[in-house]
Amino acid sequence: MSPTVIKAVGIGRIGGIGARILSELGSNDQDCTWFEAGGGGFDHSEFDVRSSLSGAHWLLVEASSFGGAQSLASAAGAAMVFAELEGAKTVVIVDDWEGMEPERAWGAIVERIRQVGVICMTSTGRAWIAGLEEVPERDVGGLLRSRGLVSVVAILDVEAGRAEVHHSLGVENGDCDCDSVQSLVKRMLLGLPSSSYSREGIRKSTGI
Repeated sequence: MSPTVIKAVGIGRIGGIGARILSELGSNDQDCTWFEAGGGGFDHSEFDVRSSLSGAHWLLVEASSFGGAQSLASAAGAAMVFAELEGAKTVVIVDDWEGMEPERAWGAIVERIRQVGVICMTSTGRAWIAGLEEVPERDVGGLLRSRGLVSVVAILDVEAGRAEVHHSLGVENGDCDCDSVQSLVKRMLLGLPSSSYSREGIRKSTGI
């Protein structure tokens, strides 16, 4: 059963998928804070991200943040450090912002991969990572689990309506009632904190 309220903090560009997710959760009485760091005049001193992360379950960032403006990449990277210090798990959403530099974005995430607790993507995102890593698409989930030690890697095939979730106890596959990576991430943010990360808990938290 999900906790009554989860606390989540996100940082990224305005209008991105992370901002939309936290806006929806906030409108449903969850404790959500979003820091818009995508503008050219972003000033780190304006936001006390670390204080906001105190007691938080989650930090939400987008992969594209690391391939955009340097100020945005730096802000997202600093937030991940603060999340680790405050005990919040970082969730990386593999999004498809056209304005990013793919190689730089993925390289920055790989450098920080041990700070990542959850990675969520569609099959399109999996193909993107497979191309950058030069591995078969079917190997992406296992690669992130084994090399990066990411606790949960969730891949949603939107067209087929199926999810593939890699975690410490194995791999879950099956039909999924989430119709977008946005709905998948929302469900995971709500369900994982109380799931004990058991096979049953992970299946329930990802809609399988």
